[in-house]
This record gives sequence, C-alpha cells and structure tokens, in this order.
Amino acid sequence: MTQQRKWYSLADKVWNPANLAQAAAAVCANQGAAGVDHQSCDQFAEHLGEELDRLGQAMREHRYQPLPVRRIWIPKPGTRKQRPLGVPAIRDRVAEEAMRRVREPIGEPTFSPDSYGFRPGRSAHDAVHRIFDHLAHGYHWVVDADIQDYFGSIDQQLLIDKVAERISDGTVLGWIRDMLRAGVMDAGQWHATPRGTRQGSVISPLLANIYLDALDQAMAKLPGVQFIRYADDWCALARTKEEAEAALTTAQTVLDELRLTLHPEKTRIVDVRETAFDFLGFTFFWVMSKDGTGRPLFGPKQAAIERFKDKVRDLTRRTRPMNLQMVIDALAPVIRGWGQYFTISHQGNYYRLDAWIRERCRAFVAKRWNRSPALDAEWPNIRLAQMGLPSLAVMRRQVKAQSLPRP
Repeated sequence: MTQQRKWYSLADKVWNPANLAQAAAAVCANQGAAGVDHQSCDQFAEHLGEELDRLGQAMREHRYQPLPVRRIWIPKPGTRKQRPLGVPAIRDRVAEEAMRRVREPIGEPTFSPDSYGFRPGRSAHDAVHRIFDHLAHGYHWVVDADIQDYFGSIDQQLLIDKVAERISDGTVLGWIRDMLRAGVMDAGQWHATPRGTRQGSVISPLLANIYLDALDQAMAKLPGVQFIRYADDWCALARTKEEAEAALTTAQTVLDELRLTLHPEKTRIVDVRETAFDFLGFTFFWVMSKDGTGRPLFGPKQAAIERFKDKVRDLTRRTRPMNLQMVIDALAPVIRGWGQYFTISHQGNYYRLDAWIRERCRAFVAKRWNRSPALDAEWPNIRLAQMGLPSLAVMRRQVKAQSLPRP
C-alpha cells in the first residue's frame, strides 16, 4: 500500500455483517452508559441479530442517521472543574467501531512513528520511555506544549477534507460528517456542534490522529529535533535552545493552518537540567551526579500521587460499613491499576506509599472498632499481603526485572 493510494469503495465493507458483528462484540465488551435513546449494552445484546440487521439495512439504504450524543460532565483531574464527555447511543457506537475497523488499517501504515496515542501496538509507556531515552542522550531542551481545547476546536470541514485525501467513498464521508454534526443533548436541550469531535466517540481518537498527522510530518523534518505525540499531548526535544525554538515556531505555524491554538500559559521551552516538565502523568527531572554531570529521572506527577491518595483515603474512611477484608478487596484494584501505570518510573516513593497504605488499613481497624492504634503486631505487613493488599514496591521490582529503563 502506498501513501498516495485512495480508496473508493468502503461502505460495503463497513456494513458487512461480519464486520458489524465484530464491532458489536467490541462495543458490548466495553459496556458503558446508555445514550440518548436510553438503550443499554445488555438491551442491545439481548436482540443483537435484529439490531445489527436494522443497522446494516439502514446503512445500505442510506437511511442511517446518527443520534445526538448524551453529554455528561466528569471531574477534571487535579482541579474542581468538570469536562464534558459525549455518550453515543449503542447503535452509533457499533457503527463508529465498524467504520474504525475499516478505516484504521488504511491510515496506520502512513502514520508517523512519532505518534503513540490510540494506535495498535503502541502505548503511553512507549512514549514515556522514548522521552527518557532522548533526555539521557543529550536532548535536554524541551518544548513543553499544550493545545487549547483540542477535541473541541477541530475544524470539521478541514477534518473531512483530510479524511477524503485517502477515501473517496461519499457514503462513508457522509456518515462521518453526520456524526460530527449530530449535536449533543445536555439536560434535555439539543446543542449544535459546529466544531470539534465527539469526545467519548469510538472513532474520535482515529480522527484526531488523522487531523494532527500534518504536525507529525512537519516536526519529523526538523533537523536535531525529536518529536513525541500521544493524542493531543506532545513535546519536542532538542540539543540546543535554538533548535527547540525552531521546533516551537514550526509547531505554531502548522497548528495555525489547522486552526488550533497553543495554550499561552501552558506552553514553554525548558532546559530539563534546570526545570522539570510533565508528560502523560509523569514528571521528568534532572539529578546531579558526584562528577558534576547528572542524569534524567522520572516519576509520577505529584498531582497523580495526591489523587491516588485521595482514593485510598476515601476507601479507608472509618465510617464505611465494612470489615478490613472488604476494604482491602476494594483497595486492591485501585492500587494495582495505579501501580501498573506508574511503577515503570524510577522515582515514586513506592515504599513510603506502601507504608502509608498499610497504616491507613491499621487505622481503619483501630478507629472503626475502637481498637488500640498500635496494631503492627496484630496486622503485620505479611498478614495484610496475605489478605490481598498489593505492594507498589513489589510491582516496581517486577518491572525492573523485565529490564525496562533504569536510572
């Protein structure tokens, strides 16, 4: 497949019964809330054959029309603000997944290797490891940038034009256009969506990568610059301040053409040897060596640690009508989930966090059941572990044993 190849007939592949069935299986496996039609995944799956027949027929007869998404508001990490999330109807999620399954293999071979977000076989950890590797090899100047309201600012016609560069099937392009413009229902009121993509949509990450591919390609041409992007989060690394400034100028030019804006207060150029920076939940920083040179390290952002501790505090409140085993059962997936993401890092105070979590468990017993707070003998570390309490330090040792980057 060459970069210039265009695809002229894809609609029949989208509505193919086998493709729709695989799309429905993926959507139902993820569950998720109901859309504006109030149909749940279980209700859709209960009459799966009929639902897929109706959807496929509507697509073939050009009667398929996406419903508006149901807008819900979720907390924005680290702030008291909320951000909107769109919940499509189950039927529309299946249609989007069917389109994604057909469109993704077309774009994947031509996407930049510098793009890591929402791509098969790539992860946030891959992006983080690459940044660390470049820092360790002398790329100390960093463009730490933030695109302002990326998903809400995408120019829909420009996005359609970019999709059309590879696809000439008017039916598929029409479905994507209709999804973008279907609007949202918020507290019973319909609102138009003249800009942006549907956050929460199955196909939005793919569309977002298509839209920013121009940025990836432009940054790849810059000499002396290493570019890493994960969805709308990106940074550029260089050996000199001048190269970093050139990278920022290029990025601003491309983003202007895409009608996007860099956040003026969250975009900066830093020398990591003097100023730390954050990316994908991690803080990258520099520590001096005895010989006066130094080395890069990275660890969880302080805000990520505090959010984790807030969850632990909530689950270990003495007012919870639970015994200690129930508390540990509730804590275990929270600890494992946080640890699986963050214990790839060198610095995380994992032993200290482990000790703090154990003390929260012991304090829960003491306060909940009016027992002596000196419970180390009665509830030693090994007993808590036998009850299923995970250890972040153990998880970190397991990661190190797999030969992931070390300090």
